[in-house]
Amino acid sequence: MEINLPPFFAKFILRIISYRFFPRVLVMCRGYSEDYENFTELVWEDDKYLDFYDKETYPEFQLWT
Repeated sequence: MEINLPPFFAKFILRIISYRFFPRVLVMCRGYSEDYENFTELVWEDDKYLDFYDKETYPEFQLWT
């Protein structure tokens, strides 16, 4: 299942799932590494400084379960 997320919730959920409470939940981002066709999984340790509010660079976030 795919759920569209606003940037605030994408960052909030990514932080929560980093504690492994939800091992089957993924926060995905379109536009990561200039890939505007596919979604890429985000990982809190690697992406905590990502500018979630830059809609031009990161136009869409989704929650995948």
